[in-house]
Amino acid sequence: MKLKDIIKITILTVIAFVLEMVGGYISGLFGPYMLFVNHSMASLIVAPVFMTLCHKVPKRGTLFLYYLIMGIIYTIMGFWPMIVILIVTAIVAELLIGNSSNYINDKRLTSTFVIAQTIFALHGLFFLIALKPEGLAKLFPDMFTPEAIEGMSGFYAKPLNVIMVILIQVVVSFIGAKFGLYIYHKFFSKKDNQKSVLD
Repeated sequence: MKLKDIIKITILTVIAFVLEMVGGYISGLFGPYMLFVNHSMASLIVAPVFMTLCHKVPKRGTLFLYYLIMGIIYTIMGFWPMIVILIVTAIVAELLIGNSSNYINDKRLTSTFVIAQTIFALHGLFFLIALKPEGLAKLFPDMFTPEAIEGMSGFYAKPLNVIMVILIQVVVSFIGAKFGLYIYHKFFSKKDNQKSVLD
């Protein structure tokens, strides 16, 4: 992997991170149902960046760097547990994508995106399992109110809720992947021997 590849990955990952934040805001508009749609809104709008990145930098390590950089940004923002979740997501994504030729395999990209984003979406559950409600309250008093932690604990304590989160995430991520591939092939792939705006 060359320096220009790392720069391209970094730029697109930062764009994806901003879109993740927008998706989080959109999820917040669902009010009491927010935890059900959790990360799915972000997955829907970040998919075009994900698919474009994989096609433009089809090299082993691209997805690892993508999720790692996201984790580093979260850490800089003060939410360091996300880097642990995102390193796990990064490893799983690299294992799923397999060899570098699969970075331009739309079917493999779709399945990798869906599974990786579903792991990402379950970060709240993982935090509660690893840190317990008391740990979240102690480590992040400014980020989680006692009421929010109590609500999260009650939500994830119900297996049906967790199943619903996974199902919604899988369906929306799949739709997002198809949307992302459409955007990539429509606007960023090479056509008629012309370079795309990202080449």
